[in-house]
Amino acid sequence: MSTNPTQGWLEARLPLCAAYRRHWSEALVPTGLPLSWSVGPLVGVALAVLTLSGIWLGLAYQPSLSGAAISIADYTRNVPYGWLIRDLHRVGTTMLFGVLFIELFRGAFYGTYRNGREFAWIVEILRLFACMAVGFLGFAMTGSPAAHGALLAMAAHLAAIPLFGHLVGPAFLGGAVLNAATAPRVAMAHEAIGFLVLLIATLTVIASRAAPPAHPDGIASPDPRMMTPRAAQARRYFTAFLVFALLFAAILVLDPGLGTPRTPVLPAALAIPVQVTPPWYLLVFHGFARVAGSPGGGTLLTVAAFLLLGALPWLDRGAVGSCRQRPVYAGFLVLLAVDLVLLGIAAAATGGLWTTVAELATTYAFAHFLIITPLVTMLETPRDTAASHSRRTA
Repeated sequence: MSTNPTQGWLEARLPLCAAYRRHWSEALVPTGLPLSWSVGPLVGVALAVLTLSGIWLGLAYQPSLSGAAISIADYTRNVPYGWLIRDLHRVGTTMLFGVLFIELFRGAFYGTYRNGREFAWIVEILRLFACMAVGFLGFAMTGSPAAHGALLAMAAHLAAIPLFGHLVGPAFLGGAVLNAATAPRVAMAHEAIGFLVLLIATLTVIASRAAPPAHPDGIASPDPRMMTPRAAQARRYFTAFLVFALLFAAILVLDPGLGTPRTPVLPAALAIPVQVTPPWYLLVFHGFARVAGSPGGGTLLTVAAFLLLGALPWLDRGAVGSCRQRPVYAGFLVLLAVDLVLLGIAAAATGGLWTTVAELATTYAFAHFLIITPLVTMLETPRDTAASHSRRTA
């Protein structure tokens, strides 16, 4: 408890003051953290932008297969600053997934899923899965030809779920095929899962704060002399927020629909494209579905990918979790990131060569978790953690 009488009086009556002191002003974090460790609060910023803009968009949205695209176009063109609200929602989605992927790679690179933080890592993967679901449903709500094709693909994937597929698809879409009940149910699911994302995001913060502090060098119990109050590193958080805001503004001005399929606005599903290309943040999982060749196979690969991500704390057999001390595994992890980018590009392209690239990229992605991660982390001898940290802090 603080020795300041005034501060103690405030904290006794305002629990938020005590929480601020405990989790921010006096919370200890490792010194010399990289900038990527500041992206966590940016998830909250992106979610706030999406929630507020989504509420305003929902006031004018018409949940029907024939009127969804028209209502969005009317809101964009005729409502004062409607175009800005829509673009804030689109750019907010892009920035949210950009931050989530950076945070995911940072966690894998620095091994923040180790040393008692396994539950926090699993909740983080669950948050990513929920955000993916909301993002897909939001894309399906646009009413474009690609959105109708995505709904048909989703119906096929739901029908492929073992045992309950014949029940889940009709219950979610209102029937075996797209009909008047489909759009309202998709809109309701988008909103419901969206608020669930806010709940999971809050749980992620709580789980992360309750777990032992993560260290970029993979140290399980860092020396208190190697720690500093979180408030002392406010400059790093401000720098991350400034970069985030500048990128947000640049995308908002130059290309609000970055990474989103450009399709014409039609009054109904009059021209569904042969190949549906989802937004960029879904391309990797779209690549799994293309490689599998069937809805059931695509569903299986997607579920398996999330399960392997969640199982990373147990697949990693190394004595130290941080790739700062494991240069060989760090190289394989960077190769995995490049591989997933290639898989996303191949999933959006057509042609025999890209099909081969997608197959090879998918094979390597699963081999990384099932073969490379256990073997390399078990066989690689990590560097001296204490010595390397002393050189960086000297």
